[in-house]
Amino acid sequence: MSSQQYKDGAIITEPPVGFNKTKRQWARAFLWITSLLLILDRPLLSLLTSSCAVYTMHGGKWLSQKNMKWMLASIISFLVSLYSLALWTESKFVDEERAYELKTTLSMKHRVAEIVWGGVLLLVLALTIKERIDVAVDKTSQVIERCRSGLEKQAKQS
Repeated sequence: MSSQQYKDGAIITEPPVGFNKTKRQWARAFLWITSLLLILDRPLLSLLTSSCAVYTMHGGKWLSQKNMKWMLASIISFLVSLYSLALWTESKFVDEERAYELKTTLSMKHRVAEIVWGGVLLLVLALTIKERIDVAVDKTSQVIERCRSGLEKQAKQS
């Protein structure tokens, strides 16, 4: 019971091991969907998935560097999705015959924001996967090296 603390008569317990990791995994899944939706020009759906990512991360430990990185990515995704949805909606209300330049500018701005942030987000998420692959390859090479040295020792003893 050393992990329990009392505050205003309530028992406060530490979250279980892996609690923040699970939140980050869910947030990354939502961000994968968000990035694809941004690139595919679905601002309303990307707003929904990015808000799910923000909501998922808000319950985690704020001062963790890993959590902060994914919370920041979630918040930026939400803001870009909101900006994009606002411009997309505004461009639908502009009369094409009377204000063609305005309509084109609004449409272009929302697509550029979607494509640029969607691409950056995909890059960040892909680098996360590459980092995990590098760690797995390094651990595998260490195991192979230990097996090889063990076999060499057995061969010398025989």
